[in-house]
Amino acid sequence: MSVRYKSFEDRGVYVGFQTRAVELCRCRTPRVELDDYEALIPNWSGRDHSSSNDLVMPFMDVPRWCTLNRRDEMLHMSVEQRRTHTGGHLDPIMMRDVRLEIDKQFGDEVGRKLAENELEISRIDSQNAFLEILAMFGRNYSEQIGIEEFRRVDHRVLKTLAEESRDSLTRLVRVLARTVSREVGMTRELLQERLDVLSTFAAPICSIVTHDESRDVGYLSRQLGLLETFHAELMEYGETAIQEARDAIHVIDINVRTFAEYAKARAMHIQNALLSEDFYVSDKRYKDLLDIIARERIKISYALDGWASHATRWMALGPEDRDEREKLIGFILREMPSPTVEVEDEVSHIIRGGDNLMSLRGRLVKEMHSWMDDSLDEALYKRVMESRGMDTAAGHDALKKKNKPEKSVDNINDIVKSAIAYKGESPY
Repeated sequence: MSVRYKSFEDRGVYVGFQTRAVELCRCRTPRVELDDYEALIPNWSGRDHSSSNDLVMPFMDVPRWCTLNRRDEMLHMSVEQRRTHTGGHLDPIMMRDVRLEIDKQFGDEVGRKLAENELEISRIDSQNAFLEILAMFGRNYSEQIGIEEFRRVDHRVLKTLAEESRDSLTRLVRVLARTVSREVGMTRELLQERLDVLSTFAAPICSIVTHDESRDVGYLSRQLGLLETFHAELMEYGETAIQEARDAIHVIDINVRTFAEYAKARAMHIQNALLSEDFYVSDKRYKDLLDIIARERIKISYALDGWASHATRWMALGPEDRDEREKLIGFILREMPSPTVEVEDEVSHIIRGGDNLMSLRGRLVKEMHSWMDDSLDEALYKRVMESRGMDTAAGHDALKKKNKPEKSVDNINDIVKSAIAYKGESPY
């Protein structure tokens, strides 16, 4: 409990094993010059519950420490192989790609389906990000354009226009493209090219960057949305919970807000760069912009890394499951990710109490040991496993509810690209 990591890399990356003993296992590059990753079991207390610091071992030894199921064996092997191919680089985005690849090949029927759906949603994310970033430019330049309605344009508005009137969408995009091209100082062809690249880079975090509170676009956006929903429900539950649970919820609340505010602060940094004309004046400055997006996207992924598993556990419980909820609150208090020094430094002026969060948690866990059950009952564990994939629930629901064939989304992008390339006079 006393561990206070300086950086995300020091804390490691959530692996995503399903074997119970290593469910929350993290993987990090070694602190000393060795040829293997290190595995961390967060706040492992041992058999006698006498200690609460992280258990660290060579990552290659995980299968020797506990018996992995077939899917986790292949995930472990794939991570080890990536170490060789990537020179030891680790980040949550890469680990997610590894998990999806393994789930497609070795997951159970539900796991395979979820992986396929997630990959399809990611493809749609890139298309929606293209529209959302264009709309963000439109909102930013609404005053120069002189059309008040542009302040409310987003990717959903563009899609609705496409369904109602292709001509209306075309006219709107022509105005947006002309204004952005003029204000940023680039040709329409270059605008088109850079929108393609930027939408691909920003797709996982698009709704966070563009302040879309629906959190629809991007798997990291949906993870933040899930965390926000979990936080809101947890705080509501705390109003009628027993005192021990309220004390734990207070600490969890500080921690959740710490990570969420950090993720939004990094997203604001990306948005400021995207909307700054300075980054479009030369190829070098544009490359700097892409570097900023890549760097900040990784930081956001680290901030949200591991939280979805805790939110999923909470979402798996019904409102009548008060005993299980109280037990889960204790589990989350103990196992939730620790904020690193860089996170605390970024949001210390926003989050009160965050500077002594770990000492609060350590003291409270010790006081609550007689109340808190370190093991989750089998019924709860089974329910959580059945609800795997809820960290992308919004995206999956959107995929299931799609009434239009995917071709219609492609057609919207074709309309937009054609309108951007238009060389005639603006309709306004």
